[in-house]
Amino acid sequence: MTSPAAGGPTGDIIEDYLDRLLVSLTGSPRQIRHTLAEVEAHLREAVAEGVAAGLPEQTAQAQALERIGPVPAAGRPPVILAWPPAALARRLVLTAALIGSAGLIAIGAASLVGRLLLAARGNLFMTAPWPGSYTQADCARWLAGDPGTRSCVTAMLADHAGDFLLQATAAGLLGLIAGAGYLFLRSRWRDRATMAALPAGTAEVLGAVLAGGAALVLFGSVLDIETVQHGIGAGEPLSLGIAAMVAALGFAAALVLSLRKARQQPGG
Repeated sequence: MTSPAAGGPTGDIIEDYLDRLLVSLTGSPRQIRHTLAEVEAHLREAVAEGVAAGLPEQTAQAQALERIGPVPAAGRPPVILAWPPAALARRLVLTAALIGSAGLIAIGAASLVGRLLLAARGNLFMTAPWPGSYTQADCARWLAGDPGTRSCVTAMLADHAGDFLLQATAAGLLGLIAGAGYLFLRSRWRDRATMAALPAGTAEVLGAVLAGGAALVLFGSVLDIETVQHGIGAGEPLSLGIAAMVAALGFAAALVLSLRKARQQPGG
C-alpha cells in the first residue's frame, strides 16, 4: 500500500489538487491565500457531506473534485458553480424558520397592542358587530360568557375581541417555540457551506419585504374602515399593522448588521 506522503491511493487527493492549484495561480500573496482558503473550504465541506452520507473518504474526495473541476489554466482560480444541495436546503430551512417565527411573534405582539387599544377605545373599536347574522343560540352563548350585560351585541363584541386576543397570544407562543427551534438548528448548521449558500441578508430582506407589505395592506384596511365604518372594527387590523411595521423595521436593522458583518469578513 502506498503511503499518504507518496500521494498514492491512500493519500489526500485534495491536498494534491491544492498543491497544483497553488503553482497555477497568479496575483498578490493575499489573493492567492484567499483563493486557496475558499477552494479548500468548499472541498472539505463537500467531502464532509459525502462522508456523512455514507461514502468512503476517498470516494467523497473524488466526487468533491469532480464537482469543482480540474485545475484551471495558469492564473485563473477555479469556478465554483454551486454549493452542495444539502447546504442550500439547510439554509432555506433556516430562512423559513426565521421569517415564520418572527411573523408569529409579531402576531403575538399584536395582542399586546390590541389590549392597549381595547382599554383605550373599547370593544366597538376592536371589532365590528354582525347585526342580524346570528342565531338565538349564538346570542345565548355570548350572554352566558358575559353575564354583566343583557345586550347580545355587547356580549358579541366582547367575545370576538377576546377571541382575537387569545388567538394572537397563541400565535405568539407558537412563534417563541419556532424561534427556539430556529436557534437550535442555527447552532448546529454553522458550517461555511450552509451560511454561504444564499447571499448575506437574504432572510432579512425577505422578512422586511413581507412584513412591510403586510403592514401596508393592514394600514390600508384601517383607512378603509375609518372612512366607511367610522372606525368601528379598526382595532384588529391596526394592532396587526403596528406589529408588522415593527417587525419590518427589525428585519431592516438586522439586514444592516448582517451586511456590515459580511463586509468585515475576509474576502468580503
